[in-house]
Amino acid sequence: MRARILGTAAAAGTPADLLTAELAAYNHAFCELELPWRWDASTFRHLKSIAADRDLVGTYVEHNQAHLLRAYEKDFLRDLVHSACDRYRRELSAAAC
Repeated sequence: MRARILGTAAAAGTPADLLTAELAAYNHAFCELELPWRWDASTFRHLKSIAADRDLVGTYVEHNQAHLLRAYEKDFLRDLVHSACDRYRRELSAAAC
């Protein structure tokens, strides 16, 4: 079920496929939101090792884009990115049907 939610990139359902699908969702969200961020697999794995799954964006902002916290709350940025990730996953899921 999770592989279907994440889209066709995770169809095989291996941990590597799931990681790739999650990373693609985040990078798509950054692009959609016109954020000049692009995570590679190494950055993504590092964030997953130091942050809770739900707070990858918040941790990234704190460590790499702290200036944004003067204008935006961490939770706002996190929720904005997660909403865009969810839209991307729904679009992939709908296209796979």
